[in-house]
Amino acid sequence: AKAEGERRMEHAAAVFMRTSNARINSKYKEGIDVSHYQGSIDWDEVVGGTPISYVYLKATEGASLVDKTYARNLAEARRVGLSVGSYHFYRPNVNWRQQFDNMVAVVKAEEQDLVPIIDIEHRGAVSAEAFIADLRAFIEKVTEHYGKKPLLYTYHNFYNRYLTGEFTDSHFMIARYRTDSPPLNDGKDYIMWQYTS
Repeated sequence: AKAEGERRMEHAAAVFMRTSNARINSKYKEGIDVSHYQGSIDWDEVVGGTPISYVYLKATEGASLVDKTYARNLAEARRVGLSVGSYHFYRPNVNWRQQFDNMVAVVKAEEQDLVPIIDIEHRGAVSAEAFIADLRAFIEKVTEHYGKKPLLYTYHNFYNRYLTGEFTDSHFMIARYRTDSPPLNDGKDYIMWQYTS
């Protein structure tokens, strides 16, 4: 089962690489994501002691939050040679246009090596229809602005409950902190598996 999961991820990654203009450090397949929750990171220790080649940095959340460590993490991760991408934490109860404005004010396309990520972990108090419609509009606007589709991040139970069959033309990063790969109810291939916190 693990080998099959890895095969599916490698296939999805190959498709992704053919359609992306990103500058990718492909020395390793491992990467991390960080935010203010990790505190002040020693980036030299990160690249010296771990086999990673890329990092996703939390940049923004909702309509106005900017992660307080974003600017430093961006500069430091680039300094030590990691491929860098940024993510926005999506809030369904907040107007998607305001979230878009917040994201693009902070996440500059010329500072990114990787496509942006939209982190989707809450459905909020909105209807299922409004959740999908607003998220779709947000994704389309982000795609238009950055010139490439964002990667969509969620955990496997959330995907199975709220996103099955939706966004079929998007790539997903799926979180499941276990040794067995994430089972998605619709058989969707995901490009990345976040297997540990």
